[in-house]
Amino acid sequence: MTFEIATVFILIIVAMVLFAMERIPFDLVALLIATTLMVSGILTVKEGLSGFSNPATVTIAAMFALSKGIEQTGALRIVSHYLGKIGRFSFHNAVLIIMGIIAVVSAFINNTAAVVIFIPVLMTTATRFDISPSKMLIPLSFASMFGGVCTLLGTSTNILVSDLSGQYGFEPFGMFELARLGVPLAVVGFVFLWFAAPRLMP
Repeated sequence: MTFEIATVFILIIVAMVLFAMERIPFDLVALLIATTLMVSGILTVKEGLSGFSNPATVTIAAMFALSKGIEQTGALRIVSHYLGKIGRFSFHNAVLIIMGIIAVVSAFINNTAAVVIFIPVLMTTATRFDISPSKMLIPLSFASMFGGVCTLLGTSTNILVSDLSGQYGFEPFGMFELARLGVPLAVVGFVFLWFAAPRLMP
């Protein structure tokens, strides 16, 4: 094992520990690791900074800016308003409606941002049903993941993999190319939670 390989393995372990401890912000940890790789000579400065000019990195940054703008401007306030009235439905039906709305939203903005937007609404809904918030937040989590895998913009990972595909000589992914697999998986997940919903009830 060479010095470079050993150093990279050590840095991976250090990064995992720091991520798990959460005492240092994730972005700062990533920058520290990149800086260490450049200072140690494992990466040149050009190689270390090349990611900032990568189209995928720029796209992800723009997507987060867009998601934050949607959150701050209240563009989804109407959706949240109607979702907040979901208490008139049974808990069983509410789970399916919540998942459907959030899955669609998560397919077109970053799914993490979608979760952040809808958490306060679902906390209120859980209070109306007089149930534990986790029984609303768990379907929220799954729904955001189901929607995120259906389009290229749904998650940051999709964009990165699409860019890598182009770099290695393959065609980048189309906007809805992942839907051929993502939509069937989402349907299976919806059906499973539909039948599992009664067991979630208090």
